Amino acid sequence: MSSRAKHLANVVVGQLNTIIAMAGSLIVTPAVLHGLGDSGYGGWLLINSFIGYMRFLDLGATTGTVKFAAGALKRDDKDDLAAVLNTSAAIFMSVGAAAMLATVALVGILPRLYPSIATDQMGVILMLGGAMTIEMAFRPFVATLRMRSLYYVYDAIEIGTYSTFKFGLVIYLAHTNALSYRSLALLTLGETLLRLVIVLVAAMVVSPAARRINPLRARRNMVRKIAGIGAAISIIMIADVVRFQLDAGVIGLFKPESPESIAIYGLGARLASIANAVIGVIAGVLVPRFSGLFETGDKEGELGLLRRASQFTGLACALVLVNLAVLGPHFLALWLKKPWAPTSGRVLLILLPAYYVSLLALPSRIMLLGRGKLRGVTILVVGEAIVNLVLSILLIGPLGVIGVAIGTALPLAFFQGVLYPALLHKETGLAPAAYWRMHAPALGVGAAYLLLIGALAAVPLETYARFAMICSGTVVVFVALTLALVPAARAELQKRLAGLRRGRAPSL
Repeated sequence: MSSRAKHLANVVVGQLNTIIAMAGSLIVTPAVLHGLGDSGYGGWLLINSFIGYMRFLDLGATTGTVKFAAGALKRDDKDDLAAVLNTSAAIFMSVGAAAMLATVALVGILPRLYPSIATDQMGVILMLGGAMTIEMAFRPFVATLRMRSLYYVYDAIEIGTYSTFKFGLVIYLAHTNALSYRSLALLTLGETLLRLVIVLVAAMVVSPAARRINPLRARRNMVRKIAGIGAAISIIMIADVVRFQLDAGVIGLFKPESPESIAIYGLGARLASIANAVIGVIAGVLVPRFSGLFETGDKEGELGLLRRASQFTGLACALVLVNLAVLGPHFLALWLKKPWAPTSGRVLLILLPAYYVSLLALPSRIMLLGRGKLRGVTILVVGEAIVNLVLSILLIGPLGVIGVAIGTALPLAFFQGVLYPALLHKETGLAPAAYWRMHAPALGVGAAYLLLIGALAAVPLETYARFAMICSGTVVVFVALTLALVPAARAELQKRLAGLRRGRAPSL
């Protein structure tokens, strides 16, 4: 497959994976809420948030492995490629051991911190931690797929295992009134095992380098290289954890008498985070391509890829986030059928503008990753995380979960929208004005789109059929706006239509 075809497959399958997970979540969440209760569901989110902290143990080594392996592959340096993968395997063996030790520690700590939630949940914590441990141990094999830009292979596998375990079986257990923390933990562990076994087989088939991975042949200098890029990546990962998982911890700590507050905040933040994941696929799968372009010194190709990725990311933000702003709160009320759904809707509306600004920065952040220049981004993320935590703690008292949302949104928008363009100028020479001009067409489409469909916020959504009908109409409006306001989109459409006409023309 060509690099363009791979990117299209990666984006389409990656977004399909996220959309299926989102659709599954929309169906599964009410079932889990019913099976566990509001407080029980909040407790389940809290336990999972602490297990999620163990992702920090990755130390960015997965992304570092993909970056350096993709570079070695582009240069056709087999010795360097073997060194990257062998060293990665050694690193992740250590990380897996650390994850298991952290799980044992959580068994003792969580019941003391949250006695009303985590008491008698030792088996649940061990199973969830075990799943995370296995996940870590298999990371080098996942990296062998991604270094070849075969993200779509992993995503297709995940679609199958998710649909079976975290959708089908959860619905079945909810229907039979057999849903519990233990059954959910068992499903998580089972899904992880099956998915990673299939990944191992796929890696062995498509990547010869995966068959020769030997952690005993790790190289010390490669440890330093992966650790150097990984340290920055691991700190950047804090931002995502802070935006919800640490926020959940703050809510649980300062409002122990109201564990349902975690669910209220989490369900509002979930729609924003799902949108972030769907749109983020566009740039996220470009790590190997940016790394390869940097390794071969193709600066023109690098900037061209940045412009295209930024344009597509901006247009996706306009479509998805504007629709969420207009229809999201109504959808939450329709979906949850809970008296606190309007509060979740307000959380969503507070977070969306900040996510918009952050997503616009993602393609250029991936370019910086490909260049290995993450020091400045790391400093920004640390500053954002500190301000986020401080504001959330200060505002939760007077404003409750709304204060936590504000404490998350304000620093995210300021650091990514004001400080980041200045950093990008320093690192690449791309001026802030040029950065925003690159996004101007998509921002113009987004503003016009909001003006045209904003009145739909006053239209009640009484049924899912009506919601689907309105969404279909808004998509048609968006396509028309994009073709009217973005010349590149018109040119691309004309090019595709001309190609179709040539393909149908009779041969002479």
